[in-house]
Order: sequence, then C-alpha cells, then structure tokens
Amino acid sequence: MTGIKQVRNKKLLPDLRKEGSLDKEILLSTNDKHGAPTGSRLFSHHTLASVRRLSFYHPFFLPKDSLDLVLGATYNHTTERFADKEDLYLQPETIGCDTWRRLRNTYDKHPPVIIPLGHPMQRGGVKERRSPFSVKLMNSGVHSSQTNPGYSRQPAGGAIFFY
Repeated sequence: MTGIKQVRNKKLLPDLRKEGSLDKEILLSTNDKHGAPTGSRLFSHHTLASVRRLSFYHPFFLPKDSLDLVLGATYNHTTERFADKEDLYLQPETIGCDTWRRLRNTYDKHPPVIIPLGHPMQRGGVKERRSPFSVKLMNSGVHSSQTNPGYSRQPAGGAIFFY
C-alpha cells in the first residue's frame, strides 16, 4: 500500500467490486444526494452492511467455518511464542493490510504516475557496452609485462596470437 490513500466515498452506493457481485442493479429513488427529499435520500443511501445483506449480493470469499477464519489470520505459530487467544482470529484488514474486504466506505486513490523525462518516451537498449579487448586472457603475474589487451606472446615462438 505504498502511496495509495483511502478516501471517503461520498456516493450513495459503496464500491464492493473486489468483495462480491450483484445479480441485479440496486434500485435508487434519487441520484441527487442533497436536493432530494429526506425519505428518498434515506432510501437511496446504502452502507457496506446494508449492501452485504441484500439477497442478490454474492461475496467471492465467504468463510465457511471457524477454520477459514483461523487460516486467514495474521498469526504465525512459528514466530510468536506466547500469543493471546484473540491473535488467532486477528484478520489482516483489521491491522491495515490491503485485502479483498473493506471495513470502511472508502475507495483507493492512487498517486499520479511520475514520468521521469516529462514525456512518455521510454529509454531502452544496452546499458553497458563491454569491449572484448578489455578482457585479460591469461593469468599473468604482477611482474610480467602487459601487452595490448587481447593479445599475448607465446614463449615458444614469439609470435603474437589473438585469442
């Protein structure tokens, strides 16, 4: 979650696309939050809990029993020696990790993408060009004279060979 801010959702419906799917659209009596009468405004405004209770809402990852809750917990028995009883049920979204479930009616606001050169052109290609002549081919001692890079004198004939 580096750089992602959670901003309060001021719309009438919460964003639950990561959590589940709706079989049909939610009926709203108004789309205007401020100019509508009080009754239609209350009828159209939904919370996270009210959308989750709808009969045509189907969550993707619904825990089936207590074992699913324990397996999804942040508790690790190999690193924590004397853990409390509630650590077994502590879920990642309650400690601030980004998961599939929303605890508050918010949406994610991503930071603007920084373009390094000020335009979308990308630099590519070879980062470093190594010369084949800069490689020493023989194990030479500290007292031997160095020849041109890539060339070596053979002790038998004195001729120059290129490897």
